[in-house]
Amino acid sequence: MNCPVCDESRFVRLIAVPGGVVMRCQGCGCAALDASPTQPDSESPADASSRVPPRYLHALKSRGFRGGSLLDLSTASASPAPADYDAAILLHQLQRLIAPGELLRTAHAALRPGAPLLLTVPCKTEWTGDRWLFDKTTIQWLLLRHGFHEILVRKLGASGMLVTAVRGELQKRPKCSIIVAAFNENRTFPVLMDTLLKKELSGVDREIIVIESNSTDGTRELAMKYLGHPEIKLVLQDRPRGKGHAIREGFRQATGDILLIQDADLEYDLDDYDALLAPILSHRALFVLGTRHGGHWKIREFAKQKVLSAGLNLGHAFFTGLINVLFRQNMTDPFTMFKVFHRDCLFGLEFHCNRFDFDHELVIKLVQKGYRPLEIAVNYRSRSFREGKKVRLFRDPLTWIWVDLKLRFTRVLPKDLW
Repeated sequence: MNCPVCDESRFVRLIAVPGGVVMRCQGCGCAALDASPTQPDSESPADASSRVPPRYLHALKSRGFRGGSLLDLSTASASPAPADYDAAILLHQLQRLIAPGELLRTAHAALRPGAPLLLTVPCKTEWTGDRWLFDKTTIQWLLLRHGFHEILVRKLGASGMLVTAVRGELQKRPKCSIIVAAFNENRTFPVLMDTLLKKELSGVDREIIVIESNSTDGTRELAMKYLGHPEIKLVLQDRPRGKGHAIREGFRQATGDILLIQDADLEYDLDDYDALLAPILSHRALFVLGTRHGGHWKIREFAKQKVLSAGLNLGHAFFTGLINVLFRQNMTDPFTMFKVFHRDCLFGLEFHCNRFDFDHELVIKLVQKGYRPLEIAVNYRSRSFREGKKVRLFRDPLTWIWVDLKLRFTRVLPKDLW
């Protein structure tokens, strides 16, 4: 059998249960029962508005359903008319199907553009009739692969998930938006851009979005040379407002399915792009961090400033531990520049931080929304303050502590989405 999430055919045996053997996909980790459960009974498609529990109707309305035809996919055997329905539901059935992707393709064809879909699936199972066990990541990938986006997953009781999404367009080939924030980097910026333009990415199209924040050292003039380049979108800000503000502008300009953050310095190795993108392109992860540790906690070593580098390493360990404790994580490097994720992860989130506190805000809000990052080791050579590092040692750490503590007690998604 092939996994419906990532198409992987390799499974590892976990445990025997009555009626079959539970297997785990070696690609995305989706659990499956190696048997053929009975498909649910079905009938012709019909409007389901009168049979849907009020809580599910409320969830559909929060995603844009304002009345009209509602398709109950669990009772549809005949193919519904294309683009004929204003919403669709599938309650407690997707995990039972041998090929759940086929039903999602049917739903995508039947729904009008922008129409919502609501699913309920278990996050625990006794394998009594179930074929698949999805988690937050695998159910989202399954929907993304079949043309749905703006996906939200919430708990449904103690052992279920309520999933809503809207019908989008199927993408033939993924695109990666590489967001470059540039301010006063006249020495490294042209080297970075030349290397970036020569870098080939396998299996994905790309766009490069450069946010230049009115530098005073000639970086803006260097950036202007790329104006009109077919692969580069140049955004010229009227004044510097911080790295976080520039990245947020990059998010607004991006059109890719995958977002990758790239600084304008040369601390990171662009050859790590392939390893960072691979889990997303193979549908194994939605959120990837490039950890700089490489097996050693000292990620910064300045030859002539050993006391400073030791202080920065200790500070990194403190703030990493703080975030892990506050948000129940086990990350090694949440502040890495290399943050790579599917753009759908940002749906419903708003960002406000302008400086380096944005690194904290972005990771924390993605974690609070339910995404557990996959960390992949990357190459890193830290530059010193003499070489242009812009962190302010006596001000920025205070903003980091404030953001960490504030977000611990803040709702990340607006109430009207639920």
